[in-house]
Amino acid sequence: MAGGQSGNEGVWRVLTGIGALCVGIGLIAGAPFLNLLGAPLVIVGVIGLTAARRK
Repeated sequence: MAGGQSGNEGVWRVLTGIGALCVGIGLIAGAPFLNLLGAPLVIVGVIGLTAARRK
């Protein structure tokens, strides 16, 4: 992959981005269910990205 990414790093990056987008839209729109959906995605995505970078 471009930039020396490992195979799973892109997947974790996309997961983190989707979660952050959900949290942002939830905060702007005042929709708490989007925050509840997005926050765990961001947390899992950051943990996965950190683990993928350590390899």
